[in-house]
Amino acid sequence: MQGIREIVIWGATGQAIMLEEILRFNKILISAFFDNNVNVVSPFNNIPIFYDKNKLKDFRGMYFAVAIGGALGRDRAAKGEEIKNIGLFPLTLIHPSAYVSNTSILQEGVQVLPMAKVCSRAKVGEYSIINTGASIDHECVLGKGVHIGPNATLCGCIKVGDYSFIGSNSTILPKITIGNNVIIGAGAVVTKNVKDNSIFVGNPARKLQLL
Repeated sequence: MQGIREIVIWGATGQAIMLEEILRFNKILISAFFDNNVNVVSPFNNIPIFYDKNKLKDFRGMYFAVAIGGALGRDRAAKGEEIKNIGLFPLTLIHPSAYVSNTSILQEGVQVLPMAKVCSRAKVGEYSIINTGASIDHECVLGKGVHIGPNATLCGCIKVGDYSFIGSNSTILPKITIGNNVIIGAGAVVTKNVKDNSIFVGNPARKLQLL
């Protein structure tokens, strides 16, 4: 992030507040927030917020981040690509207290929050979030738009598909494959592979049957 002085952020709620701390540490100024919801106000009084995405054209050539958390990975990735196509550049953000191995690979637009760990040879896909205190162990592979919740633990050699959400304090045992569009509930312990478009909860985790 050396040499980057300004950024715009899409989204102006909790995730944006977390990103501001990373940016402040790196002496990067937030030029503006953007949001679809006209009822959302800027989380910082001195930073303007815009609700018209066409205004993004005024910021072409600048870097951006998408502050959409939770199980909205598809929306986060789609918004990132939309803004990129306007002519802005996605920035990968890493909190100074996080550990990221120099043998890991973080794709564009990734966010690594306080005390999180991304270990040896892990790969994290575009617009993914590694939340506070989460641990991604060696050789894990995360797809696009994944969100790993606070204090979740992914043991070694795990694969997580696109747009999946791993809830806070959950544990995924080694060599498990999590499919696309999966939700793992908070505190779950996943002991077997999980297919696409599933919700798993509990210890051991079991598929939630929706009526």
